[in-house]
Amino acid sequence: MLASVLGFTAIAAVVVLMPGADTILVLRTSLRFGARKAIVTAAGVVCGPVIWGALAGLGMALVISRLPIIYSAVALAGALYLVYLGIGSVRAARTLWRRRSESAETAPAVVSPPHSAFLTGLMTNLLNPKIGVFYLAVMPGLFAPGDVTIWLGALLGAIHGAIGLIFLTAVAIFAAYVRRFLTRPTVSAAVELACGLCLFAFALFVIMETVAAMLA
Repeated sequence: MLASVLGFTAIAAVVVLMPGADTILVLRTSLRFGARKAIVTAAGVVCGPVIWGALAGLGMALVISRLPIIYSAVALAGALYLVYLGIGSVRAARTLWRRRSESAETAPAVVSPPHSAFLTGLMTNLLNPKIGVFYLAVMPGLFAPGDVTIWLGALLGAIHGAIGLIFLTAVAIFAAYVRRFLTRPTVSAAVELACGLCLFAFALFVIMETVAAMLA
């Protein structure tokens, strides 16, 4: 059992280090609101693997992966949510561009409640059915069928989440440090626009992949 858990930890670490929508979201939040709000967002993100792991152990994630309609619905909902976040970034970029003649001191501060940051991170992860499928792909190869339970899934999700929290916290702190050099509205607008386009790209990839799977 210990060897299997360590094997999963190594695999989860590799998965965490692969950049995705979660990383872009935390990066954008840190650049816009600072490290503290970004870490709250990261906390919401890493709660997702715990839930997905528990669902995989319970078997519900198996239902999602075996029923294409349900899987596609969740995937498309996640893509639409990424589009929603991307639109928010584009709107923020447009607002910053309009304020390019204002100084950093006179520009009004953007405020976002902590629970909003947490829920944004959580929903971004929960609306990604690939996380559940990841657990279903890895768990059978590492654990005996009798060992796979909701508690084991939650444990693996917690390990996955802990690694993710460390990585995303580092991203948040680094972005907050860089943020001090991005006080000009034009530069901030460019960063917001880039983040928005990345979110759109992730959403487009999910949509194309989902549609292709439905038509196959």
